[in-house]
Amino acid sequence: MAVAAGVWLASQFPMPLWLPALALGVSVLALLGAWRLRSAAETIWLAAFGALMALGALRYTLSAPLPSPQSIARYNGQRVTLDGVIAAEPDVRPTHTNLRLRPWRVLGASGFDEALDDLVLIRIAAGTDATRWRYGDALRATGLLDAPPRMSAFDYREYLARQGVFSWMPQPRALARIGEGYGNPLVARLLDAKDAVRQAVRRILPRPEAALLNGVLIGDDKDIPDAVQEAFRRTGTSHIVAISGFNVSIVIALVIPLLGRMLNPRRAALFAIPAIAVYTVFVGASASVVRAATMAGIGLFGALFWRKGFTLNTLCAAACLMLVANPHTLFDVGFQLSFMATLGLVLYADRLSGPVRTWAQLRLRNERAQKAIMLILDGALVTLAAQLTTLPLILATYSQLSIISLPANLLILPLQPPIMILGGLAAVIALFAPQTIGALAALPAHAFLTTTIRIIAWLSEFEAAAISVYGFGPPAVLAYYIVLLALTAFALQPALARRAIADLLRARLKTTAILGIAGVALALGGVYWFQRPDGKLHAIFLGGSAIIQSPSGHQAVFAGGGGDVASTLDRIAPLWDREIELLITPQRSEYTRRDTLPLLQRYRVQTLVVPDGSEAEGDSLAEWQRVLVSSVGRVLTASISTSFTLDADVSVVVEIRAPERGGSQVIGAQLIHHSVVIDLVGRYEAVGHPAQPDLIFLGPAKADVTKLNRARPRWVVWADTSGAPLAGLDPRIRAVSLRDVGQIAYTSDGVRLIVRR
Repeated sequence: MAVAAGVWLASQFPMPLWLPALALGVSVLALLGAWRLRSAAETIWLAAFGALMALGALRYTLSAPLPSPQSIARYNGQRVTLDGVIAAEPDVRPTHTNLRLRPWRVLGASGFDEALDDLVLIRIAAGTDATRWRYGDALRATGLLDAPPRMSAFDYREYLARQGVFSWMPQPRALARIGEGYGNPLVARLLDAKDAVRQAVRRILPRPEAALLNGVLIGDDKDIPDAVQEAFRRTGTSHIVAISGFNVSIVIALVIPLLGRMLNPRRAALFAIPAIAVYTVFVGASASVVRAATMAGIGLFGALFWRKGFTLNTLCAAACLMLVANPHTLFDVGFQLSFMATLGLVLYADRLSGPVRTWAQLRLRNERAQKAIMLILDGALVTLAAQLTTLPLILATYSQLSIISLPANLLILPLQPPIMILGGLAAVIALFAPQTIGALAALPAHAFLTTTIRIIAWLSEFEAAAISVYGFGPPAVLAYYIVLLALTAFALQPALARRAIADLLRARLKTTAILGIAGVALALGGVYWFQRPDGKLHAIFLGGSAIIQSPSGHQAVFAGGGGDVASTLDRIAPLWDREIELLITPQRSEYTRRDTLPLLQRYRVQTLVVPDGSEAEGDSLAEWQRVLVSSVGRVLTASISTSFTLDADVSVVVEIRAPERGGSQVIGAQLIHHSVVIDLVGRYEAVGHPAQPDLIFLGPAKADVTKLNRARPRWVVWADTSGAPLAGLDPRIRAVSLRDVGQIAYTSDGVRLIVRR
């Protein structure tokens, strides 16, 4: 916990290297002094906590996601020819393939450069190249090198930066293999074996059973159809295709007994540790697998010295080692869910099953009946224990609560051990035997896989299988864990202590109630005070979208795409205001609909303004039409100079940015507040700008410098990640690219314009 707190603190508040280093030195000295002076245990623990927290902050600061001085990122925005080696397993998806390239040399406008650091992500569209790329291949790629984009759902650039990727080439003009075998030989052989298993499973099983088995065996769930994945999400059972502690325990269960017959248990444990390490690399070394493997390694290492491990200590030690090795693991959702699920099992599984087992023994005299009922209830209680600690993370990450997760897990969890064991055996047979024999060997696993998929598909069809929960942000997550921690601490107290606390609370019930109500009122008052309208116009620009709050607190959104508008609005909107007075979508496209849907699902919209024309076809069309009925007061088709009033002195005027062409019209808008005029440009078809506005916001637009110089705004902001810098712009115009800063906030009282990057 201390190391994680230090990592989080350093990530939120960047600090110079000397500060955490100094804090670590002071904390270590304090710890040594307290130890030598035999101070109170609380003092020693406090000093140790401070030292570990400083260690976490120092480790994060040393590995902050920043490009090195020799980073390939200094060539971003240029067309280059790049030589390098594929440094990780190719990420093959139905729509594209991602290759992570470690650069050797680059040929740019200034010539050859071989002093290069960091990685490059090369994305190849599906169907454009039939070459099967492999880890260790040397490539030559030609194309535009650029900074990774910031996606609407999450900050893709920050996600890649935490992995040392600061550049990408999304559509190389040319890509050729110039060598092979430059990777680690052991890793290459493991990845070849993994691919052989993948192909063997595809030969002996149909889809989607083959895709599900590959997910269970080797962690490759990319071939699972979207409909099946959605069914798993709706039923809260996606974890069965995530390699985790269950798979590692199967490896241990296979290795230890086999070697234990030939060797003693200690030597068997010694051989099991490298077996787990090999398996971890084999399945991809995701955060959840590394956590489980580290815990298993610590436990087996203890077995070498005849020491029995304590699971909670082992879990914390594994997490600490992982964060010290790579502090960015803390921000991996897989690590968070895996750690919290294991913590729930450690803290609550036995405490939940103990009373149930006692009840079964008292009520059921038949021993077989007791075992049968406990076999059923144990699965439900284990699932419940894991959900107690993972629920807030699931709500915050996926904005969805599965109502039937408990019965769904109860039905399919008993099927998973046979799937892994029988499916793994069939895959091994298929590697060395003809396809017919492999298919026959796969029949038992096929039956379990089909049963799992059909149960999940059937349960997911219930309309109330899952409900959407939006706005469950970090404050709610923190509040949940504080309450859960308090209740857990109370439950862990001895019976006499719990009784004393309960008696004290009952004796002072009136005082406790008054203090509780006062605390809630104070918290609500503080929230209102900090979120109340301040009489100024606020606008936040991110991606191609803009969020506007009027001086009186009314809200408008220009949904130009790119940038997580819904989550940003969740953070800045008052808790009591779940309404958007005006929502403008500049295009009728699948891309715009996907970005706008989260807003309509979370907020009530008074007026939605759309371009003229018909809706574009796409996967989101049915959901779009449904939420229009339930969440939108009125839908208006844009016309020239249509004006909407947010406040007495704030108006939004719709502008037709391009005439209708090919059935598609593009619109923009102007935000007017006294003398401040902000021009919102939806697309590159923008035909003009008002003279001398305070700001022109170009969403995914390509700026026309001649028109900008003629309009002469005070500020120009553009979000087009592929556009070149605004060469030739009037030096009196201050320009900034959202590609570099992510988002910019503006505040105006009608006279002054205050800019915050």
